[in-house]
Amino acid sequence: MKSFVVIICILVISFTFAYSEVQIPDSIKDHAKQLYFQNNLDEKSIVSILENLSDKKIIKKIPVGGQVYSIPRAGLTDFIKISGGIHEFGKTAQVVLEITQPDGTIEKLNSPLIETGRYHTVYPIDSDSKVGTYKVQTIFAGNTQSVSFFHLTKTQPYSSNFPPWLVTAFEWWLEDEISDSEIVYSIEHLAKLGLVSIPDRPSQALQVVITGENMVRRGITHTINVHVTDGYYPIEGAKVTLAIEDYGENIIREFKGFTDQNGYFIYSWEVPKSLDDIETLLAYISVSGNDSSATHLWKLQVYCLPGTANCKTEGN
Repeated sequence: MKSFVVIICILVISFTFAYSEVQIPDSIKDHAKQLYFQNNLDEKSIVSILENLSDKKIIKKIPVGGQVYSIPRAGLTDFIKISGGIHEFGKTAQVVLEITQPDGTIEKLNSPLIETGRYHTVYPIDSDSKVGTYKVQTIFAGNTQSVSFFHLTKTQPYSSNFPPWLVTAFEWWLEDEISDSEIVYSIEHLAKLGLVSIPDRPSQALQVVITGENMVRRGITHTINVHVTDGYYPIEGAKVTLAIEDYGENIIREFKGFTDQNGYFIYSWEVPKSLDDIETLLAYISVSGNDSSATHLWKLQVYCLPGTANCKTEGN
């Protein structure tokens, strides 16, 4: 039965929307496949995948944080409680609640503001109410005070972030039975119906791994690899500043750039032949991205090959 529901939902979405092709980065899909093969593809891991797809703007940001309500049966009316507060204490006046329906229609409700700065009202819904996300804008004295959302659906809301059968859809995606485009647009469509919430990812500390040869001969090309992740996924577009100095704090090389889609920043440079026969250099590496930053110090030692020009070091 669950598979039948998934098939119907995917087919309905596929035939309803004419969408352009979407490609999900291999890093995200490979990580998801690893979870799947380890039998760890569950709600928590899928939420993490949704966060990453949203961060990379592969799925459109859906307003979340609002409540999900079921549209009542024909002949019945339910009421959604809307309340809040503003920083205007000791005043008795009216606030305007501007409610934008999923089709763009705007309704306005007036609610009395009590002296504590709080207001309370209700919004009626019936069987003719439109499915989707409703935006509630609170206006006082001509200024917007707050914006919130709620969602209406014709099915029973789920207590979790998405209906359980969506896990099956992800499994089909990982088995290449449905395309990247189909899974992305399915998620967005379900989110608009209030069946899937795409949460904001909390800021994660940057994880920076630096690799390269620590012993380097003068005059050759040396490569430093900087890999940046959030602990789960590579971070694309993180800013990397790299400065190579000697112990006298003289800057030998300096470079700035950004990580690629796999989270890598790779810097190659030619080690000057003018350096001492044996000299220790310091690479100061600063990384910023995802509202976080990190600084690392990496050491390398430069040497000359005995017998080469200007090398006073004697061989064994």
